[in-house]
Amino acid sequence: MSLTYFIIVSAKEGKNMSDSEKHLFFMQKALDMAHEAKGTTFPNPAVGAVIVSHNRVIAHGATEKCGGKHAEIVALHQAGDNARGSTLYVTLEPCCHHGRTSPCIDSIISHGIKRVFVAMEDPNPLVQGKSIKILQNEGIEVNVGLLATEATRLNEDFLWDITQKKAWITLKLALTLDGKIADYKGDSKWITSSQSREFVQLLRKRHAAVGVGITTLQMDDPKLTARCEKTFFPARIVFSPDETLPANSFFIRNASQVRSVVVLRGGEQRIETSSDGVELWHTGEKDPLRSLHSFVAMAHQQHLSSILIEGGQRLGSLFLQAGLVNRIYLFYGNKILGRGKEGLLFSSGLSIDKCITLENTEHLVFGSDIMITGKPVLS
Repeated sequence: MSLTYFIIVSAKEGKNMSDSEKHLFFMQKALDMAHEAKGTTFPNPAVGAVIVSHNRVIAHGATEKCGGKHAEIVALHQAGDNARGSTLYVTLEPCCHHGRTSPCIDSIISHGIKRVFVAMEDPNPLVQGKSIKILQNEGIEVNVGLLATEATRLNEDFLWDITQKKAWITLKLALTLDGKIADYKGDSKWITSSQSREFVQLLRKRHAAVGVGITTLQMDDPKLTARCEKTFFPARIVFSPDETLPANSFFIRNASQVRSVVVLRGGEQRIETSSDGVELWHTGEKDPLRSLHSFVAMAHQQHLSSILIEGGQRLGSLFLQAGLVNRIYLFYGNKILGRGKEGLLFSSGLSIDKCITLENTEHLVFGSDIMITGKPVLS
């Protein structure tokens, strides 16, 4: 969406909006900018910023790829001297520490910003409200919490990774209405519609890595790419009992194009690189569930903050049983098979009163498909 559009709409609608409605309008624009950047900023969060003067958007920006400018700096550079006396809307508390870039609060102060709306505090221990206090001490009015729920949802993976020191795990399953991920012959193409599969490409784009089990690799030879325009290509991960992978698989043949990882159980915890450029992660745990716990900690250390698990039955079931799935996406195609491969199969069943349920569910419809997403919790 263009800056010109922002200016025209905000100027036109601002006359008929209350102050609270104006603030919501501009913060939503900042969130829109952050959504556009999601998937290109790893391991940094996706942040959007909008600068407003006299009810007109004069500049906007989003986080650039890692090492580039933060959203606030992009917007401030765009605004220049016009930023003096204006209001900044930003979806995450600005940074106050030196990292790959200088502290954003220094530029906010030097540009003469008069008021700042922050959707949510940054839980990063290096920030955690410190920037807000510094800005306030400089005489800048700071308001916190506008559209906080939406801002939290946008960067839930980053927030989890930075506070828990473990990668965020998303599980995605494409199911028939009777819960099958393949028919009795093992065929799974296609259970869901093209619209659903297009949305899955967006999910891939928004994760730092995409993972599958060795069986999925052997049967489907998936590309594990995010086929979206102007996208960041996520790392590819295969979970395997040993280092033997199909030499003619897309994963092996294209290992040099993007970060490619094979996760192996047992041995001493270590990471080594094979001759074909594949990283071999030895988790140091032979037990499958303990190995996954080791993996999420290793992924955090390796700056893979979010992993989308796409298959197969055993891998998804293990992650759920281990209590490591932070969000699940269930895509139900409009098909009933009566027999086939179950989407999930635990080592032992759960009772009705002690089962997994989904919290904060959301629903979308793609053609004749239904998508349900939520955070799994054990009753």
